[in-house]
Amino acid sequence: MCIVLATTNHPDYPFILLSNRDEFFKRPTMPANFRDIGNDVKLLSPLDLARQEHGTWIGVTTNGKIAVLVNYREENDIEALSEVSRGILPLDYLCGKELDTEWKQNLAASFRDGRATIDLSKIGGFSLMYGKLAINPTTGKINHLNILSNRGDQGKVFKIRESTGGLVGDTNDIPHKTTFGMSNSLYNKPWDKVKLGETLLSNLINESIRKGYSQEKLVDQCFKILSHNSYPEEIAEGNDFEKKFQYLKYSIFIPPLIRYRNHELHDDCLSVGKYYGTRTQTVILLDKYGNLNYYEKNLHNSDDLGEKVLDITSHYKFNIFYENGC
Repeated sequence: MCIVLATTNHPDYPFILLSNRDEFFKRPTMPANFRDIGNDVKLLSPLDLARQEHGTWIGVTTNGKIAVLVNYREENDIEALSEVSRGILPLDYLCGKELDTEWKQNLAASFRDGRATIDLSKIGGFSLMYGKLAINPTTGKINHLNILSNRGDQGKVFKIRESTGGLVGDTNDIPHKTTFGMSNSLYNKPWDKVKLGETLLSNLINESIRKGYSQEKLVDQCFKILSHNSYPEEIAEGNDFEKKFQYLKYSIFIPPLIRYRNHELHDDCLSVGKYYGTRTQTVILLDKYGNLNYYEKNLHNSDDLGEKVLDITSHYKFNIFYENGC
């Protein structure tokens, strides 16, 4: 299952985010690209082409909005299916013009572009981190981001008190963590892979500051964290796909797992194929001058592993202080 890690601990990069998308390799996906969304603002995001909504799990805009979605691991496959794709949530936020509080209030009432009125009960379980990336000139830190979930609590992360620099928050906020992660559990009940990722990222930031890492070196080490593989080889090579899924909560990187059981029944299905694992990795760095660097590494897009292993990395850069800065 997917993982998101983020930190505000680097003095030169007020916000760093790492993301792995774990999915069936056969699922049609468009790599990250820019699209105009009006008012001289562009959206940079990949697209999931398997559902008719063509949603996404991650995206940023040239004026600094960000949204990252992870699914909630349901108890069974029936509960995991949803009437409406979760992927419309990041797009709806990123393409909207409301303030964060207004967007959240209007979310269940109406959707843009002719979408029918829906409520969150028609969407499968999810956790969404979203907000506007803005650097506080006094502290040099980013303002808080928001957490929205339809399976657990909601709150804020990276929230600070401007006057003293001290931490502040209510019971739903996560004020004590400047390095934060979430995966496919409730965000306040993290899986072991999330705890591991937070530790590895914290150690990396400390080391990068101490040794004066270049941006290129820092990004390379971020991708190494996303490629940290502690998945048991004997489980990966076994025939029990349900057992394989149980072990997803322990490893940051998921190697190609063969879905033995019933995968032959889905030859015509766009989203389910033979192999499942980590197929897209994303690293986002926002520096203290407002330059946002978006790195996307695509590892797979097909069940033909021998012929179509991609390992292609793309890099996009723009300044969030200027809406047309891409």
